[in-house]
Amino acid sequence: MITITLYLGTKNWDGPRSLVEMMPHMDERFRPFINDYRINLLNPLEITDFSKFKTGLKPLFEVLKNASDEGKLNDLITKDETFTRVDVETVAAINLFAGTDIKYDEKEEVVNMCKAWDDHKKRGIQEGMKQGRCLEVYSLVQDGILDPEVGASRVSMSLDDFADAMQKAGYKLPEMV
Repeated sequence: MITITLYLGTKNWDGPRSLVEMMPHMDERFRPFINDYRINLLNPLEITDFSKFKTGLKPLFEVLKNASDEGKLNDLITKDETFTRVDVETVAAINLFAGTDIKYDEKEEVVNMCKAWDDHKKRGIQEGMKQGRCLEVYSLVQDGILDPEVGASRVSMSLDDFADAMQKAGYKLPEMV
């Protein structure tokens, strides 16, 4: 029997790699009697050749390895042919372990991650623009340039929701200043 520890984190493994390393405060007198079993660790961040993987582990491991570098991750997903057909279970695992939010239809068997990634980036841009618009309106309301009712209307919120959102963003309604 072979035991393998599969590490699916996006940061470097900093845990022990042997039984003795798990017992750092062990009395040295006992060390000769301890069988020091090595941990067989499969860590995507340490893999240099992904061509050996022929299943959904390949895209999952490659994304995990590049998750901390947005430029490399973008190049990987948009330029590697592997990502044109990724099974939905792998995409779900990528979202879970890499912290991405790639949308896909669960009824489909495979996902074109290149397109899904592009859609993900476009959604992010749209959300950023919407948030920027809200912050601009909050500022105008706080400065008394716009009435709160007009501001709420401009960002399609009720007045109560608008006041809550302003407060959460660090702004205050004029009557609260």
